Amino acid sequence: MAMIRQPENFPATVKEVRRQLALSQEELAHALGVSFATVNRWENGKTIPSKLAQRQFEQFCKDNVKKGNLVLNEANKCPVVLGEDAPGANDDAR
Repeated sequence: MAMIRQPENFPATVKEVRRQLALSQEELAHALGVSFATVNRWENGKTIPSKLAQRQFEQFCKDNVKKGNLVLNEANKCPVVLGEDAPGANDDAR
């Protein structure tokens, strides 16, 4: 089973993705299939995304990186989905 690791700076990452893509919170919410309030809460650090929303956000980022529309550095990177064999994938089992 894959495990999602969310960076501690997820709110900043969401803001940076929106800034680079010139999207409003509402536009990002529509692209991800979530509500405006959800994106707003992510950015304000009030909630963290569900696993499904994390995967959708990660895919959204990957797609935009491939298109050349988005550049993320180490400080602002999308959540990473780790496979079972990836280092740290079974950290919860310890």
